[in-house]
Amino acid sequence: MEEREVLVNDGKITFKLEGTKLYIGDMPQLIVDLETQENYIRSGERLISYKKRIELSPDLLAGKRKNVMDTALRYYYTRACRTLEAIQYAEEYREKANTTVREYGRKDEGLQ
Repeated sequence: MEEREVLVNDGKITFKLEGTKLYIGDMPQLIVDLETQENYIRSGERLISYKKRIELSPDLLAGKRKNVMDTALRYYYTRACRTLEAIQYAEEYREKANTTVREYGRKDEGLQ
C-alpha cells in the first residue's frame, strides 16, 4: 500500500503499510503490528507500548471502502494521541508532586 493521507479537522494524518506494520501519523506516530498486535506510540525518541487492539480487515488494507478505512484510522490515531497526552500529563504531575514532597520534607527537617 502506498502512503496516503486522511483528512481531519486540524489537517491530515498520513499512514503507510510496510509488511505487517501500519504507521499512522507523523509525530506522534501510532505503530500497529497487524499480525502480533504489539502496538506502540512513538513520541520523539520514546516508544510507548499501546495495549489497545487494532483490527483492520484485509479489504480495507487493500484500499476498498476508503471512507471506512479513513474513519477507522482517524479514530485509532485520535485515541492514541489522547492516551499520549494523558501519559504526559501524569508524568508532569508526578514530577511536580515528587518535587513538592522533597521540598516539604526538607522544610520539616529544618524545623525540628
